Amino acid sequence: MYLKLCAFVLLCFTFISFSALAQDAKKNKTPVDRIDISKINSTTIMGKVASEPTEKSIIIQIHSPKAINNIPAKKGKNAPAENDWKELEVPIKESTKFRFKEPIEAFDEKGNIKVYTPQDLKKLKGSNPNLPGFEAKPDNIIPGHLVTISLAKQDNKIFASMVMVTGKDGSAKPDNKPNPKKKN
Repeated sequence: MYLKLCAFVLLCFTFISFSALAQDAKKNKTPVDRIDISKINSTTIMGKVASEPTEKSIIIQIHSPKAINNIPAKKGKNAPAENDWKELEVPIKESTKFRFKEPIEAFDEKGNIKVYTPQDLKKLKGSNPNLPGFEAKPDNIIPGHLVTISLAKQDNKIFASMVMVTGKDGSAKPDNKPNPKKKN
């Protein structure tokens, strides 16, 4: 009986200590590095939306390969380069335009994907049909969207003049294999 009690106490102690270690690991998880917008030299930025846009800014993640010199020696010369994500907070103004490269998918009353007529596409262009893509609202942009942001400078402050959604999801495939081809 004493042996069973000791084994039970030891098992409980082990479980509690591993739980505490897991919680500490979550607390000490390093956040994604942030880049200062003033260090950006380009007029356009491409990235993945990290969080929903606010009234003042949109946070995107920029994908940049790490230096090849940082690859551990045990992986070999032909090992793929590791990737690093950097977050960038881009200020937005009331004049910032939000656009979609393709029209937003809509469904008809039967549940089929709606086919847009040329008149529908003209309406979707919005109030300024000279801009590329189709009009959107900040609420339409969700985390994971691929975006191209055009930057402008006013009063020595950089902000987004236009946010163009170019893709639905920026997540990489886990196995990095291309989609299989359909046989005819």
